[in-house]
Amino acid sequence: MLFSSHPLQAPVSLSLRISALRIPFRTSFKHASADRKLGESIWVEATRDGLAGLGEGCPRVYVTGEDIESGITWLLEIKEHIQQACTSLPRLIDWVMQNRDRIDAHPSAWCALEMALLDLFAREQQLSVEALFGLGSPLRTYSYSAVLGNSAPEVFGKRVEMYLQYGFSDFKVKIEGELERDQSKLEHLLRSYEEHKGDTPRIRLDANNLWAGKTQEAISYMQQLKVSMMGIEEPVEPANYEALSTISSTLDISVILDESLCRLDQLAHYDALQGTFIANLKVSRVGGVLRALELVQALRDHNWPIIIGAHVGETSILTRAAMCVAQAAGDSLIAQEGGFGTRLLEYDNVSPCLMFGARGQLNLASAEEDSKIGDTGWGLQVL
Repeated sequence: MLFSSHPLQAPVSLSLRISALRIPFRTSFKHASADRKLGESIWVEATRDGLAGLGEGCPRVYVTGEDIESGITWLLEIKEHIQQACTSLPRLIDWVMQNRDRIDAHPSAWCALEMALLDLFAREQQLSVEALFGLGSPLRTYSYSAVLGNSAPEVFGKRVEMYLQYGFSDFKVKIEGELERDQSKLEHLLRSYEEHKGDTPRIRLDANNLWAGKTQEAISYMQQLKVSMMGIEEPVEPANYEALSTISSTLDISVILDESLCRLDQLAHYDALQGTFIANLKVSRVGGVLRALELVQALRDHNWPIIIGAHVGETSILTRAAMCVAQAAGDSLIAQEGGFGTRLLEYDNVSPCLMFGARGQLNLASAEEDSKIGDTGWGLQVL
């Protein structure tokens, strides 16, 4: 089993504080499922004996059916129970394993609470969260994908230029189902990249469930779209396993699973299907770090490629948690999303702000500076 544990002494009283966090974006971000101008998160602080752990979850109605209000309501209902039941890492792991159905109903809300507890437990032992799980030091370089939403042509062009100036070579492009517009922006990306780099970028497309109930239409559209791609993400409605298999095998392309792989038990549905699949795991969407690590272990056993994803509007706390999961993915990791920090958010509420730099890379050792990223918990402090 991936999880190791370090028993704690009899604990001082554990306290949880739960709130909403809404941070405006510097610019709106649009895809087939939503047009967002505001980051919306559930924020949890877990305190004990003068130490505090931080956690964040990003509920999205169009992803898991959650919103901030329902998530906070549920957390407040279980708050006193969790303060008594989850006072150490072993007890937290036991609770997660025994309450899968409850977490399934509120994965992003639980993610926020669990992250705060993991941060606290690691700080109490003066370890990073990675060290708590035997994953080694988090102080390494993480490479991120550029993400291009459904923008007007002039905005799309400016964002392509920005990413090229940073030196990105890996791109996730949201498509909107308008063949001429999608083809035009892909050609613009390819042309601009060739002018800058002299070769071609790695591209994957994200349909955000654009062709729900329209499998053949999705296939026809993709056959007309002229671009070499690594895969297509969520072309139809979530968890339509047969449709996803048909699309992959007909087009001879990998289907990237986002909302179609939220839980460990879903992985078995793909075992007997034709086609090839790539997992895109978002820590908030799958219900926290423990369940994400469990999924990573199973995916590696299946020899699946793994992308560590991110919700638009995550703060540096979820960026930091995703690094832990990326570390566990090892050589199965083929891409990582997120790391936008204040390039997207008007402000970050923790320090240091974690965001990509040149070539889409984030060197956590350089970001550490006077913080304790490599030493205790997530290593971030509330501003």
